Amino acid sequence: MLEERIVNILAGVAVFQGLTRDDLKSLANKSRKLTFQERDILIQEGKEESALYILIKGKLKVFLPQEMKGKKEQRVTEVSLNFLKEGDCFGEYSLIDHKPVSASVIAAESGELIQIQGTDFHEIVDKDDRIARIVYENILRILVKRLRKKDQELDLMLVIG
Repeated sequence: MLEERIVNILAGVAVFQGLTRDDLKSLANKSRKLTFQERDILIQEGKEESALYILIKGKLKVFLPQEMKGKKEQRVTEVSLNFLKEGDCFGEYSLIDHKPVSASVIAAESGELIQIQGTDFHEIVDKDDRIARIVYENILRILVKRLRKKDQELDLMLVIG
């Protein structure tokens, strides 16, 4: 059964740690499993999109493209921000602040992901404060972890340079 497989996948993902099986079933019922090929662009900087994505197979690159959507100026070069591995999530910025996507994500290799549309995600968290608290705390922890990692990388660049 596909729903049970998705529940088991979601149970192992950091953003959903602490949720009950019933909570995960609600999320699984609102999710879609998608496949992608190497070099597919999964989300694009500047686009109006609201969804949470969970990578379940493959590797993704998060980057700022050289050409900035809707602007005359360009970046000097593409800016690589992060690589995502199985279990990582993305799309959380737009999901939370309802603004255009802040970075692009491209497949470094083919794989699979789970997508939960923003309207479905908000429907679930808006009707249950406990689920909302758990998920938003988990997202906050993930974002802080990413920021700390970037701080360390920048610090190393300054020490080496």
